[in-house]
This record gives sequence, C-alpha cells and structure tokens, in this order.
Amino acid sequence: MKALLLSEIVVGLFLRFFIIFSRKEVIIIKHMFNILNLKKLISGLIIILGITFVSFALMYISPGDPVEIMMSSNGSTVSEEVINLKKEELGLNKSFLEQYATWLKGVATGNLGTSIKYNRPVSQEILSKLPATLYLALLSLIISIIIALPIGVFVASNNNKISEKIIRILSLFGPSMPSFFIALILMYFACYKFRLLPVSNDGPSAIILPTITMVVGIASKFIRQIKSIVLEELNKEYVIGLKVRGVSKNQILFKHVLKGCALPIVTMLGLSFGSLLGGATIVETVFMWPGIGKYAVEAISSRDYPVVQGYIVWMSLIFLLINYLTDKSYYLFDPRLRRERGENSK
Repeated sequence: MKALLLSEIVVGLFLRFFIIFSRKEVIIIKHMFNILNLKKLISGLIIILGITFVSFALMYISPGDPVEIMMSSNGSTVSEEVINLKKEELGLNKSFLEQYATWLKGVATGNLGTSIKYNRPVSQEILSKLPATLYLALLSLIISIIIALPIGVFVASNNNKISEKIIRILSLFGPSMPSFFIALILMYFACYKFRLLPVSNDGPSAIILPTITMVVGIASKFIRQIKSIVLEELNKEYVIGLKVRGVSKNQILFKHVLKGCALPIVTMLGLSFGSLLGGATIVETVFMWPGIGKYAVEAISSRDYPVVQGYIVWMSLIFLLINYLTDKSYYLFDPRLRRERGENSK
C-alpha cells in the first residue's frame, strides 16, 4: 500500500512537471493516452520493481548455497574448486547489486534466466506449468461462485431466520481451516478410508480433490461477503420505495438488488482470483499438481534464484492484469461510469 502511494506521488509530480513546462505537449499526450491508465502502468512497474528487489535480497541472504545443493543432490562429494568454478559460470560470485542488475537487464529483454537446478530457460518452464495453475484456480472460482451466489442471496433475504443462522455457522468452518488440513482430510477419506480415488492420480480425476480443497475455503468466504453486499443493497432507500409501491419481494431482489450488487461482486471475484493463484501453492504441493506453485516451492527449497524471481515477476504481472480487467469491467455493469466517460471524452 505504501509502495502504491509512493509511486502515485512520483507519477503525479512527474506529470505536474510536464504540465508546467510543456502544457501543449501534455494536451497532445492526453488525447493519445489515458493518463489514469498511464499512472496505473507506471505504478505497477514500480511495485514489481520493488517486489523483485526485496525477494532477490531475501533469497541472497538466506542460508544455503544453490550450487552446493545442486551438486550434492546426487549424493556425490564435490571439491571446493569445482563449486567455485560453477559459481563463476552462473555469476553467483558477484555482489548482490551486480547480480540483481544482471538479472534485471535480462528481464528487460525478455530473458528470465536459466534454472540452476534444471538447466532450462525459466520462461519456458513457467509457461509450461502456468496453464495447470490457471485451470485449477479458474475452475475453483467458477464452482465457488455457483455455490455461494444463491446461498448468499438466500441468507441475506432470509436474515435472522433459523436457516440463515445454520448456514452462517457452517460458512465459518471453511476459512477457519488451513487448506493443507482440508487436503489431508479429503485424502484420508477419499483415498484411504473409502478408496474413491487413487492416492497417486495423473488422470482426469486428479483435479477433483485440489478443486474441492480450494472451493471449501473460498465458497465459505464468498457466502459471507455476498450476504453482506446484498444486505447493504436491501437497506438502501430505493428498495424501501419499491416496497411502498407494492413491488414483489422477488422482483425487487432479482430485477433491482442483484443488478446493484454487480460491481462489488465483480471486485470480489477479481481479488479472489489473484488470491487463489497464490493459495494454490500449498494445494499443488500436497496433491502433487504440476502447477507453477509447486514448481516455485521446489525452487525455493533448492535456492534456485532465477526460478523464484521468474515466478514472482509472472505472478505480479497476472495480479496487475486481473486488477486492470476488473477496473475495466465496471463500465460494463454501471451505465453511470459509461456516461461520465463519454462526457469527459467530449
């Protein structure tokens, strides 16, 4: 949050400088680009730069030598001279700032480096594993909203009833339990107790348990959030006016209230998809799902700096893209924003 605020200040000062000293050029630029989008882009780049710098520093000062871990993984003893030569080859004998500058220069040209452990380009490895993570997160999000939306609306429209209280209590269990604990319970009952699924599964059914694990937590959170959103909308003045005019409860709910709830629900989905991508790391590791999260965990344990940095860059870009698309989707659901945008463009 502080990084975002600082970046907004820097961008604001930058733009003000040009407004004072080159007003005509700024007017031309305003017609070519949307200043708000430009500020968001620059803010996003500054945030990514800060995140990568901090993560690179943490990996640099963390105990353990990636070359020693890599060479001792096969059980053989390697001399100090061979280790030093390998470090020199990989550039790990340089100072922290030199290593970071070299890596950043490669990123600017689209080169995320080569994995120390696997000796393969990081970008290719990430792109090969990213679809599995996106598939798991997207499927979990779709199922979660299908379950949570009707339940959340039902709970909000039947507030203070026994059914609402039961659902509210049950919805507290999902977020209160860690995902790895839910995963272990599912594995015990589905794979060991009732033998519904094999423990090691590479077929189409391999997605079932990871998806259920993620849905349990996210759907429970969605139910409570949707309930709060709908309740807030039901307490607005226009709803009271519709009730006074004799409009039916179902018509108020489905024709007016849900339309007003679209923006906060879209925001909730956008933020949740980003958190699902991050939360999938534990689930992927437990179920051996071949996604980018499991790949990143293995890279951290082996001190594979290029892979960890590449993972952070990709996830940061995905987060920024999701936030950007979420902002743009507001214009689809709110005609007032479209009118304001049309008036400003005139």
